[in-house]
Amino acid sequence: PVAAAGHYIKDSDLIADGNNRYLLYTTNETTGETDNAIAVSKGTFEEGEGKGWKYGEGKIVLSGSLGKWDENIGSASLVKGEFALGESNYSWLMAYCATKEASERQYNIGLAVAEAPDGEWTKISETPLVAFDADVYGATSMGCYAPSLVNLDKSGNIRLFYTYADAYGHFAKFVDFDASDLGAIELSGEVQCPNNGQISGGDSVNMFPNADFAYDSAAKKFYTVKDYSPAAATKPNYAERIQLLNIEEKEFYTAEVGEGWKGLRTWDFSDTDDGAWERIYGACIVCDAYGQIDGSKALEIVYNVCELEMDNENWEFTQNLKTFHYNPVA
Repeated sequence: PVAAAGHYIKDSDLIADGNNRYLLYTTNETTGETDNAIAVSKGTFEEGEGKGWKYGEGKIVLSGSLGKWDENIGSASLVKGEFALGESNYSWLMAYCATKEASERQYNIGLAVAEAPDGEWTKISETPLVAFDADVYGATSMGCYAPSLVNLDKSGNIRLFYTYADAYGHFAKFVDFDASDLGAIELSGEVQCPNNGQISGGDSVNMFPNADFAYDSAAKKFYTVKDYSPAAATKPNYAERIQLLNIEEKEFYTAEVGEGWKGLRTWDFSDTDDGAWERIYGACIVCDAYGQIDGSKALEIVYNVCELEMDNENWEFTQNLKTFHYNPVA
């Protein structure tokens, strides 16, 4: 789908569930304004001439709560499973980042549930699940953003990845929890993902900004697609390339330094249509409904592009999605 005039589509999460796809993304509720909301568009595959996935009109399913911690919503992630909240059972869980700050800093992460991705969503709590302490880690820091959900057992065993950003940089972390009873969540200790290996970046320390994750349960590997760091120096200050990597699952559970991330592919402006897009950022891996993939097969990567401020002062409303494909055999 392409954003309507005066609107944008960014920070996507795309899953396949049977014969349908669900595209979760951030957009703006008001034409020409940057009032973020989370929307869902349902996709179905059409055969014949011009065959492919066709997406319906996007439906806004989650907005910020005025005066609360999640007044300004950022990106979100979607996963299927078996979840209960009070006396009600749900099949879908969303993690979203949000902040009360108009500057879009100090992000925290919350959860919501629904019976269908394009149905009615209910926030599970008045407080965030993963909170960022700005007093300790810096009021100008991004905080905890870019949530990415994986259902490890396709039931209620959830791993929540997210980007953690303080004054020292952007790093990938995760927490585990049993989501079968969302009224009694007990988080595991947070784990920082390894940041060694074949990571493409230009910082003195490898950064892991704006990453999306997927799990290959057969190969016991995790895959990620992340923004390059540092971001572009001229506005918009977004990444100019993205990188696809994987890592052995066992490296998450040991303090010993292993081989780290294996770089699979990096894409930059030269890989876009006619080299037309200098900003490539905010990518996700197309997964099944549980955030899992078969890494031995071709992968689809959905990513963001936009124009530059020097070319279009309304560049924010040029943000749209495109796709790359990665073939592990090639």
